[in-house]
Amino acid sequence: METRDTVFLVVMVLSSFLLSFEWLRRFAYKSTNPLIILSVMVLVGTLAVMLISVNNRLQELENKMEAKDRTLKVNMESTETNIEERMNELSSKIDNAVYEFNRRKYH
Repeated sequence: METRDTVFLVVMVLSSFLLSFEWLRRFAYKSTNPLIILSVMVLVGTLAVMLISVNNRLQELENKMEAKDRTLKVNMESTETNIEERMNELSSKIDNAVYEFNRRKYH
């Protein structure tokens, strides 16, 4: 987990604490009711961890796709080189065959 993710997690939990504390005080609940405040903090904390987990999973998938993309590019380049070599060989053979055919025809 990156430092940025940790900072966001702490900010989310602290802001949920302040929000729930002020919200409960507004409705004349006992402002020190720790169960409601704790449950809101846990809810927001787990939401933040879930978002971080999804972000990490997406990053892993992106890395895998980039690796496969690089592999495909290398394979395409090597295939292109092989096809070009074979085409050159075939072109040489055809040129030689035409030359031999013309030589035999006119001699």
